[in-house]
Amino acid sequence: MHEDLVVGAPLSMEDLDDAQRLARFAGKYGHDGCEVVEVRKVASDSLGGYAWAVRFLEGSAH
Repeated sequence: MHEDLVVGAPLSMEDLDDAQRLARFAGKYGHDGCEVVEVRKVASDSLGGYAWAVRFLEGSAH
């Protein structure tokens, strides 16, 4: 299991529900053969004050 911290994602991510956010990131990570299992909002020192933590498995996308 791996985790990325994504800073600077579009503000529209806020308007999505959990399943929609998971699908959005799954589309991006799927190109690298990864399966996203969780996306959650976390505090960050970035300009927006938050980021998205994306947990994924490498090499398991179908």
